[in-house]
Amino acid sequence: MERPTTDIELPISGIKATLFTYYLRGDRKAIEAIMLESARFEQVGDKPKLKKVDATYRAKMEDKAVLLAVKKMVDKEGKEVEVSIENIDNLPEEDFEKLQSSLPDRQPKKK
Repeated sequence: MERPTTDIELPISGIKATLFTYYLRGDRKAIEAIMLESARFEQVGDKPKLKKVDATYRAKMEDKAVLLAVKKMVDKEGKEVEVSIENIDNLPEEDFEKLQSSLPDRQPKKK
């Protein structure tokens, strides 16, 4: 079954991005795993104690969220742009903010 998508245009680059309208459960787990993998614990007595946190985890989570939500990107000339960290990092900040604000909610809806 194909997931529904929505299209947006990035204001500066003019790239048209097709985004999935929701994350799969596996997508959410992959995004959250980055945070968990960034923490290092040590055992103190019978309790684990946080030893170190990789401070780049938030940027990595943002990147993963974009990569998993963007189905495709097409530039002004109609040429497909690879959905990659390198191309996402090369977007103007305003374009990235537009893309990020258009992502599906990472948290499941509470009933």
